[in-house]
Amino acid sequence: MKSTDDSFIMLNNRPYPFKDGATIRSLMTENNYDFPSIIVKINDVLIDETEWSATCVSAGDNVEIIHVFGGG
Repeated sequence: MKSTDDSFIMLNNRPYPFKDGATIRSLMTENNYDFPSIIVKINDVLIDETEWSATCVSAGDNVEIIHVFGGG
C-alpha cells in the first residue's frame, strides 16, 4: 500500500492528487491553466514548453505552473 505522500504532488504549493501518467500538459488542462505566458518547473528545474506534453509528473514532485504577466 502506498503512503499518503506518494499519492500527491505539490502543485503551486498545494497538495494535488497524483495520477499515474499525468503530464504537465494534462495538469494544465485539468486546472484550466490557459495563459499566454507560463513558466513551468518540476523540483526547481525549468521545463521548456516544447516538453510539456511529454514530461510526466511523479508522485511527490513539486510542480510550479506560474502565470507570467507584466505590470507597472
